[in-house]
Amino acid sequence: MAFRRAIEREGYTSSACRARMPSQRPGQWHNFFRDWPEGWMKLSDNLNFAARSVILDEAQRRIFPFTWCDVRTSRVFSAAEEEVWKAAAEWGWANGFVVPVHGPGGYLACIGMASPERDLDLGPDTRARLHMLALIAHERCLALTGLVRTENPRTILSARELECLRWVGAGKTDWEIGMILSISASTVKFHIDRAREKLGTRTRAQAVARLGSSGW
Repeated sequence: MAFRRAIEREGYTSSACRARMPSQRPGQWHNFFRDWPEGWMKLSDNLNFAARSVILDEAQRRIFPFTWCDVRTSRVFSAAEEEVWKAAAEWGWANGFVVPVHGPGGYLACIGMASPERDLDLGPDTRARLHMLALIAHERCLALTGLVRTENPRTILSARELECLRWVGAGKTDWEIGMILSISASTVKFHIDRAREKLGTRTRAQAVARLGSSGW
């Protein structure tokens, strides 16, 4: 899969994408994909790690991507969470990067990547790259499974909103987009915020990922 090859270049060897529908109880998740070693998946399923995972719990609290180290240094674990963390360490996982996706009505998705390597480049550029890759993978999963109905962005956004989001995807700031399109930065922000609202996304990156998954 393209996502696997892309994150391998950043040092991550395994990944998973799961979602919780608004109608599901806490601890219940739908797996879009799980690219984990078979032994780890069996252990996780047998001991129901999903219901006790500090990572999945943290994904509900956060909007922006985070690392396992971020979690370890920011909270005190319960006994159940500590057990899952210890099992992961014993298995050989040393590094993880997680992207939460919050949607309308309480929808939550979590895209996680793991690596046995301890010293990975997790600077701003790498984080941004992994963030976008995860969002695009998630949007593709939604499109393929039909689990959540999503409208084609090209049918609900204006030409100007699409244009602004395309330049956001190219890494341009509001000021730079304004210069390119001969409009003010505040007008650019207005169009981007309107596009986010129409797409039901909370961040610009999520909106751009939705465009990418639709082939725009």
